[in-house]
Amino acid sequence: MGDDSARPPSGGVRAQRKQQTRQTLLAAARRVLRRRGFAGLTTRDVAAEANVAAGTFFVHFPDLNTLVETLLDEHIGRALEAAMSTLPPAGDLVGRLVHVAGELYASYDREPDLARQYLSASLFHTNPQGPADRRMAEFRRWVTRELEEAASAREVALPDPDLLFTAFFSLYFGILVAGLRGEMDRAAQLRLLEASLTRILTAQHRQERT
Repeated sequence: MGDDSARPPSGGVRAQRKQQTRQTLLAAARRVLRRRGFAGLTTRDVAAEANVAAGTFFVHFPDLNTLVETLLDEHIGRALEAAMSTLPPAGDLVGRLVHVAGELYASYDREPDLARQYLSASLFHTNPQGPADRRMAEFRRWVTRELEEAASAREVALPDPDLLFTAFFSLYFGILVAGLRGEMDRAAQLRLLEASLTRILTAQHRQERT
């Protein structure tokens, strides 16, 4: 008899195959998006590109928007991982925020046409349990923690962390869109973001002291 202990459990094999199929579908969707854009994306085309049955798509994703949202989430996740591994030292709040934004801008710059497809497909797709909402919640917690630590070190005043996060993200996203529209290059994006954040945080600090 063979040594069954060397074989992975059948449930583990099924889970591995399911994950592989999911990744195959995501890679296929990325290729179709590059060729046709979101307007030309269909579940049948994605399944055919992945060489799986049409119904297999719905085993992994309820609809196309969720699939593209997942692509965007994976894209952002890779960029944030790179950003967090090379953060400037603590004590430079603006530098750390701009550094993270810069990594995100750079990731979109590598394939701007695909980035536009990701954003246009997911921007108004509301899914409270989806990957984009979870990623945003994690990012909000990180930025809020950075603000609180800077306030503890008396680097900035922190009257309303939610307001400051909203200001930061609004600046970040508006500048991202301007870059994707070809209105400014990455260096200009970072200069504008740094100058704007410095002005906002300096104004908050002055108000707190008066």
